[in-house]
Amino acid sequence: MNPYSWVVALHVMSVVACAGPVLALALATEGLPAPASQRLVRISSIGLLGVLVTGIAAIAMTAGALAHLWWLRLSFLLFLTIGALTGRLRRALRVPGSPGAVRPLAWAITVALGLVVYLMEAKPL
Repeated sequence: MNPYSWVVALHVMSVVACAGPVLALALATEGLPAPASQRLVRISSIGLLGVLVTGIAAIAMTAGALAHLWWLRLSFLLFLTIGALTGRLRRALRVPGSPGAVRPLAWAITVALGLVVYLMEAKPL
């Protein structure tokens, strides 16, 4: 197994670490205590950081060849959107009385992650 394959495997594992906790928040917002919800968002944020680091590493390993593809650029814009939504989700969990905002934000992040996964897998022309 070459180093690029390892980076891609870590990239996929980071996406799972980001998506799993957010999906749990989307599905069970009312049933989770605030500290547990905050931990899930923290884990998701760490996964998102892993996605960034491994994504940059993968692009660097291809000498930047991937950076010119439109679907990768769109994925990066979606990544920035996911980061912004994750920040809003963190704030919503810190403010008492805002659990109504948690579920829609978590679903928006989940859908955006799904779009990125589609783009990464399909690599449309």
